[in-house]
Amino acid sequence: MLNDAVARGRVRDAFVDGSIAWPEETVGLVVHNTHFDGISFRQAVLTDAHFTDCRFTDCTFRSCDLGDSHFERCSFYDPDTQKSCDFSYAVLRNCKFEGCDLTTASCPKTRAFGIELRRCQASGIDFTNADFTLSSGAFSTATFFECNLAYADFSQTTLTGAVFAGSRLSHSVWHNASLNEADLSGCELDNVEARGLDLRGADLRDARFNKLDPREIDLTGVKMYAEQGLEVLRTLGIEIE
Repeated sequence: MLNDAVARGRVRDAFVDGSIAWPEETVGLVVHNTHFDGISFRQAVLTDAHFTDCRFTDCTFRSCDLGDSHFERCSFYDPDTQKSCDFSYAVLRNCKFEGCDLTTASCPKTRAFGIELRRCQASGIDFTNADFTLSSGAFSTATFFECNLAYADFSQTTLTGAVFAGSRLSHSVWHNASLNEADLSGCELDNVEARGLDLRGADLRDARFNKLDPREIDLTGVKMYAEQGLEVLRTLGIEIE
């Protein structure tokens, strides 16, 4: 019956376990209130899909093409087993995640130009070496709006002009990454690890931070308020009275 529902393009109120072999290609699938347990979407084409109120436990999307897909209020993390989902090497171009739980999801080397996460729980998510640029060029776009990205890893990424407004980024990792011209307004940036981070021209107004060391981070042209500038000087051991 599942195969019939997938063929019709609509799945609702279902439980799908690892005994099911997922089809190699489904386009425009609409899924509501369905639990996927141990499913392999590896190398599948699952573009322009729309998932609402779904659970994915211990699933792999490795090398899956999820381009232009939309996930609303979906969970990719099982708090009981602490297992998350694997998106390594997946195509996430123009994917939208709204109100989803992506805690500790593995997303290294994904192609994620135009990705949007809005009000998502994504602590510990791993985006190392992900490609947020268009055709490996200098132009990139990504939105992470009001998300919990504490302990996330964005090392070796280019996120020029990306939007992180209102997100929690405490303890996140940014080694050799670029946030040139990014919007970090209102973010929590306490205790970040950011050796070699490019923050040139970024908007840090109303952001909270305690370890932005200009000896390790390029802060040329950043936008911040005077009190925030004093915090940067304190990092250097300079106190202004």
